Amino acid sequence: MQLTPADAQMSWIGRRIRNDQFQLYCFSGTDGRSGPGDDGVAAARRHIGDRVDRIGELQVHAVPVPGDLDYPYWARRGQGPDQIRVHSLADRSWAGFQRALGDLLATSLDITESPWQVHLFPAVTGAPRCSEPALVAVFQVSHAFADGRRASASARQLFGPGLPPGSPAPTRAPFAPAMLARAAAKIPGQVAGTVSVARRSLAAQRAVRAAEAAGAVPPPADGFPLTRVNTDPGPSRTARMLVCDAARLTGAGVTVTVAAATAISVALARYLAEHGADIAALGAEVTVAVPDPTGRSRNSYRNVGVGLFPEVADLRERAARIAADLAERRRRLDDPNVALAGGSVEYVPARMLRRGIERYDLSAVPATVAGNTVISSVHRGAADLRLAGRRVRFTAGFPGLSPVMGLTHGVHGIGGTVTLGVLTGSRAMPDPDHYLELLDAAVDEVAGSLRG
Repeated sequence: MQLTPADAQMSWIGRRIRNDQFQLYCFSGTDGRSGPGDDGVAAARRHIGDRVDRIGELQVHAVPVPGDLDYPYWARRGQGPDQIRVHSLADRSWAGFQRALGDLLATSLDITESPWQVHLFPAVTGAPRCSEPALVAVFQVSHAFADGRRASASARQLFGPGLPPGSPAPTRAPFAPAMLARAAAKIPGQVAGTVSVARRSLAAQRAVRAAEAAGAVPPPADGFPLTRVNTDPGPSRTARMLVCDAARLTGAGVTVTVAAATAISVALARYLAEHGADIAALGAEVTVAVPDPTGRSRNSYRNVGVGLFPEVADLRERAARIAADLAERRRRLDDPNVALAGGSVEYVPARMLRRGIERYDLSAVPATVAGNTVISSVHRGAADLRLAGRRVRFTAGFPGLSPVMGLTHGVHGIGGTVTLGVLTGSRAMPDPDHYLELLDAAVDEVAGSLRG
């Protein structure tokens, strides 16, 4: 089973811009079977190992083709101790854990070893929603292996109630001569496919322009001026979390995503104003799930630029404007010609695609950005996950940073809680705790406006 070009592209981009996913699950409380002082690590190892033995999809690694003459293969690997890493922290306070989490978020997996890893942080004290020491699990997943929804489904298989149904693992990868023979056989189809994609893309571009002129398809989103957080964040990472009752982010028919975006608009505008910026416009790149036209890719999403409307003082009206703009962006994505107009890497030869990624100038600063921050929102289901006899209390996630994106937000719910995960770098935001205070106050303001 080969990586699709789109998935391989995510892997190769990740070598230049770290894009692994980090899904955090905080567990606490016991089922009465744990003795005093039991941090749950041994039981967690057994639990995860028993699950992985049944989940064939997790028993894989990537095998590259010599010379990158074709796309890598997913092939079977045995379960190994490298897939579960225990972090014994000197400072097990919540603040100490967050510092260690920042260090972890600056790492990347080597998918030729494994596309996933579970990190265990035992006996963390002072975690939100936890009256006793917590066992925190961070599920690190390569974006080549899964998008956010697919990774959340894998985490549910690892931590969900009951053993998952058994599933087969992939076979071994072909030997190198067979890989190269297959790569050579693909060349005529790649040439023909590239020509076909180019023709269909040009036709789709004409169709989209006509539909825009007729008002049938919304026009493309405008870009937004760069702010102080639209800069290279530097090599270090800082993570913070705001754990809320879901009820704080619902009301007046507004979704959690829109309510969170409204709160982010308030907090970010205030933060930038405190640093001397005159904020005329702000926007966010919002992650939207889309169908996979190939049916084979592990990544089926797009980022769309959505206005945050800081100039609108009434927060109910601002939330309505954000919701309407997000609906317009989704309506544009729903038009099949929009996706076709953007072209496809489906038939691009592997070596050509990788070289294009390697040669891309990451130091170039654009005149505008699609969003001043990123907002990725996923609800991860019922709060019925368990690990080592402990119950899940909350979950969080942290979209990756890039050379002109120094601040991102994850909005992740499980059961009746929603966590706003904030990821930044010291060059972009040297005072993240202050920003979290602004965000907490903004959530209260938005909740009050929506309920009022």
